[in-house]
Amino acid sequence: MKAIDETMSIYQILSEYPFLLKIFKQHGMEKFENREVLESLGPLLKLKTALSMVSVNKDSFIELLNKAVLDSEAKGDFTLEDSPERQKELTLLALLPCGMKMPFNRAFDDFSAEYGRQMNNVLHSLVEGNVNHELSYYAYIDSVTSIDELPDIIISSDINSFYHKPFRENFLNKEYFVSLNPSPMNTDLESIGFADPCGQFTMISANLLVLVTIDELMKDNTRPESWEDLLKDEFRNRVIMRGQDGFFCNGVLLPFYRMYGMEGIEKLASSVYTGLHPSEMVKMIDSKKDNVPPMYIMPYFFAKKIQDKSRITINIPSEGAIVSPVQMLVKKSAVERVKEITDFFCGKEFAEISARAFFPTTNPEVDNNLEGINSLYWLGWDFLMNTDIGTLKKEVEKVFNKQFRETGGVV
Repeated sequence: MKAIDETMSIYQILSEYPFLLKIFKQHGMEKFENREVLESLGPLLKLKTALSMVSVNKDSFIELLNKAVLDSEAKGDFTLEDSPERQKELTLLALLPCGMKMPFNRAFDDFSAEYGRQMNNVLHSLVEGNVNHELSYYAYIDSVTSIDELPDIIISSDINSFYHKPFRENFLNKEYFVSLNPSPMNTDLESIGFADPCGQFTMISANLLVLVTIDELMKDNTRPESWEDLLKDEFRNRVIMRGQDGFFCNGVLLPFYRMYGMEGIEKLASSVYTGLHPSEMVKMIDSKKDNVPPMYIMPYFFAKKIQDKSRITINIPSEGAIVSPVQMLVKKSAVERVKEITDFFCGKEFAEISARAFFPTTNPEVDNNLEGINSLYWLGWDFLMNTDIGTLKKEVEKVFNKQFRETGGVV
């Protein structure tokens, strides 16, 4: 485990270890039980500051948190970063976008408790954020060769290793999984061909990427009407996208490659000033400083968290909001055994939770309420299944990072 320290944000701690909430509540910080408070204040508030506000001894509290995490791990819990091979012990593994993780955990905790009572059995599961697993767990998945090494249910985000050639050859081509999507699915996503034509991925929802502009900082520049407009020379070093330490979001890079080729990747790299987590983008925008970049490629969920919306515009470029998928793989061999669990994830209750968090659902019974989002851009199954996605990612990353460094991008 990574030791909890005073520099970590409340959101970071409770996203990684939601069971620690009860300790926060015991020490006068019950406000973080409120989802809106946690998601708006949590990313900005460091543990040290939060403890000083309630006059709690910092060292003792941090020691208590770390002991609780160690005790949890001693009971058999684990993290993917430390023990990816232990995933085979799980019935469910879920790697989720940041905005979805908290509402998912609340709903799933209630479900799993009821499931345990009804089935007289513990549901072995692990829920983690998707951030950074491109460099840890997903790299491990490229080396997995046996279906027995995988959980019965895997929920994941973005265009990850489950689309790579090794996984396709070892698992998808052998039809080990089955899609549980309704047909037709919700019209918002049915219209873009979101359903897996090979019937293996169950598409749960979409993390939509939009373009946020700080209008007062655009100055004489015309606000972009298309994603392609971001590639213009006039926008050099004026865009922020998700990334850190030389890694940038494939959910952005692959669609740009698909639309504009490797030349488009080079031009995008010239336009990007730096990479940040979306919560840091929100903080930067709400700082109201005038020396920050004016354009941000970010999830719709986080765009809706910006406090002063009078200063910004949430733009939907002409090509559409970029669809980054949230998908589920269910083993054919386990379908009947896990039916109660998959019924929950495919059901109306969870779909409504997803839609309320601004992650449009594939469930046809739910209104996604995509006000102002009149078009969506999806990479498409032909591209995903007929391209060596893993190799392409490396090529795109190499070209992007080279150009990014040469044009003065801030790492």
